[in-house]
Amino acid sequence: MLKNIIHKFLLIAALAFSFNSFVYAGDFCVEDQPQVLEQVLQITPKGTLKQKDNGYLYVEVAGDFIAQALALIDAPGKLVPPRHYTSKKGIGAHISVMYENEQIENEIWEIAELGQEYTFNVIELRTVKINSNNKMKKLWLIAVSCPALEQLREKYGLKPLLKGHDFHITVCSQIPGKPEVIEIPMAIEELEEAA
Repeated sequence: MLKNIIHKFLLIAALAFSFNSFVYAGDFCVEDQPQVLEQVLQITPKGTLKQKDNGYLYVEVAGDFIAQALALIDAPGKLVPPRHYTSKKGIGAHISVMYENEQIENEIWEIAELGQEYTFNVIELRTVKINSNNKMKKLWLIAVSCPALEQLREKYGLKPLLKGHDFHITVCSQIPGKPEVIEIPMAIEELEEAA
């Protein structure tokens, strides 16, 4: 009996470890902040399919999705934009489409659709608590739907949704502390040029 318990514990630990560095700590929460949705719904909901050198596949979207949403989110603590958005070498505002490990496991070596434009629909503003490197974080996301991206994943033999969750644009992390929005160090134009 002890052997079965140990076996189950090891199986659960292995499954938990097999997730990427992010593990969802629970379901998402829909945030009632109409001022944010009203603003992002005015931004053209489209982007271009791109791929990093390591294989990571994403749709690059307008940086305004982060800049404008971040400026309007009403939440306590500090709101910190994602590193991939603020870094000169980052990929900017984007929707994750396919992780590099999925491509290796499924032997997907070339993506024919690179450079194509994809249109999506904004669903809602959400928060999700995640455990990253044994630290809890609260992420603010703009959830989007894009049947064409689901079809793209299926074409390459993958499940339609990445990790079973809606596609999204990560806006910021919420960190406890004095209420403030962390300044974005460069202009949106510079981010677009750097991408």
